[in-house]
Amino acid sequence: MKKIITILLMVILITGCVKKQSDDKERLYLSNKYYNKGDYISVKAEDLDNLKNDTYVLFTYNNYCSLPVPCDKVFEEFMDKYNIDFLSIPFSEFQKTTLYETVKFAPSIIIVQEGTIIDYLKADKDEDLDRYQDAKVFEEWLDNYIYFSK
Repeated sequence: MKKIITILLMVILITGCVKKQSDDKERLYLSNKYYNKGDYISVKAEDLDNLKNDTYVLFTYNNYCSLPVPCDKVFEEFMDKYNIDFLSIPFSEFQKTTLYETVKFAPSIIIVQEGTIIDYLKADKDEDLDRYQDAKVFEEWLDNYIYFSK
């Protein structure tokens, strides 16, 4: 009897400790055209106006990087692995967009669904630092929001 109770308790503990895939967040598919080669697609502020119906990942960046590992390389590692294209825009150009009302610092990765920000990496928060420096940690974060393949 003790063995059965022990086994049941172990099963309950193991299943109770498994993290849900999306923590009750609904993951999104990007628009089809972004499941492509794993490239950065350069855009300007006015280009984003034409993408109001798209779901995409946007990388806004500065002309300099003070991080030990350049974050664009970390993101490229993820993009190459899954053949997902990210839009990219210099921060000076990004400041001309309505998205700048929410995202005030760069570099950042911004998940956008039909013109609305779903979430973004916060360059001014220590809690996001590993996501800028480690492709696996970045992938784990992004996995909460988007599907990596169609």
